[in-house]
Amino acid sequence: MRHCDRCNLDYTGELTRCALCGAPLHGEAAPSPFPVATWHRFRRTVHRALILVALAALAAAAIVCAAFGLPGLLIALAAGIAAFIVAKLLLTQGPLGTKLAKFFSIR
Repeated sequence: MRHCDRCNLDYTGELTRCALCGAPLHGEAAPSPFPVATWHRFRRTVHRALILVALAALAAAAIVCAAFGLPGLLIALAAGIAAFIVAKLLLTQGPLGTKLAKFFSIR
């Protein structure tokens, strides 16, 4: 179990710094009693997918620029940025229904 000397608190899991003061934790890491969410397990895959989306958007923008000139490039870049943002939201956060409910909540 990891321990914070400043706050005198013990932590389980893979934390490296105290949640209250930010000081480094000392000791051996103990497994967390809580299960890891499934979308956090595939962090490397998610980052690779986002890189592929960004590269595909750049390739599409280059093709559109070659075919239609600068106005086409601007439209393609805007569409690529929008696709990247949607992909990032879908790949890096929880289930889609939860995200949409938070995004469109009236609060």
